[in-house]
Amino acid sequence: MSKVGIIANPASGKDIRRLVSQATTISNTEKTDIVKRVILGVDAVGVDEILIMPDYYGLGVRALDALNHHSLSSKADFLEFEIQGNQEDSIQAAHLMREAGVDCIITLGGDGTNRVVSKTCGTVPLIPISTGTNNVFSVMTEGTTAGMAAAIVAGRIVDEKKIIHSAKKITLLRKGEEVDIALIDAAVVTESFIGARALWDMERVHWLFLTRAEPGSIGLSSIGGALRPVGSEDPFGLLIELGPGGAKVKAPIAPGLIVDVEVRSCRLLKPKEKVPLSLFPSIIALDGERELEVNAPEPLELVLSLEGPRVVSIPGVLREASERGFFRTDENGRRGRRS
Repeated sequence: MSKVGIIANPASGKDIRRLVSQATTISNTEKTDIVKRVILGVDAVGVDEILIMPDYYGLGVRALDALNHHSLSSKADFLEFEIQGNQEDSIQAAHLMREAGVDCIITLGGDGTNRVVSKTCGTVPLIPISTGTNNVFSVMTEGTTAGMAAAIVAGRIVDEKKIIHSAKKITLLRKGEEVDIALIDAAVVTESFIGARALWDMERVHWLFLTRAEPGSIGLSSIGGALRPVGSEDPFGLLIELGPGGAKVKAPIAPGLIVDVEVRSCRLLKPKEKVPLSLFPSIIALDGERELEVNAPEPLELVLSLEGPRVVSIPGVLREASERGFFRTDENGRRGRRS
């Protein structure tokens, strides 16, 4: 039984960084339209069931209501759980989708949304559609083709080894046990209280751990991109110490917000290399959002892993399906071969 999950975060792309940068806000109306196109893309290829996360705005409800005049061949259902109106909804949805045997999850959000989904989705592959502020992990793509790619993956139409790869992640450990993760960046900030979760003031950032450092990215990872580019498939990350006494780099840490950042040191971060945290008090920010207060010394470490969430290449899926003749129908009504 083939299943596709949809996790659309109505709060993505609406944090305080819009007050200090020129970031675009993607309205919930536009997110609803994207969900509609995702559903139509999934349905055009065909799966047995589409499972949708409920949310406080009703993105999925509005999308399905608007599609009433369409005759969907796939069954569409909502997950059943009590909505909290925060990141716990995405965490719970990903967990329930994994338990339900979903074959692929489409997310609408930024790096923060995908970070929490990755905490409970297990090995279920993700297709992350960008609708957030920091969008390095999530990608700008059309919902229609994202839906088609998810259904192709769910239907085992292509060889997943060719079109799914494991992303990197940074794991926060306490006494050797996983506490949390970051998909792109983890920052150690010299503050005592979380306050506003979004991080944009670089003067208090002391350490920066990166899985990627691409010059064309927006966010904290762009600092690494200005120093030593690291791609998504490179088997290493980057560790940067910020502060006076070193070179200055110019980096776009938010849309329209380009700053000069002082860098003391920069080196490659190897997989499984554990780096103890020794700055107290401090805040640990994950993928651009303050998450953990550390007010006294405790056994915390950050470590780079190559075994992060599995991510689907939309162009790779569609190309592979095309080469297998999946989109063509012969004179007998038969489609191309499957894997």
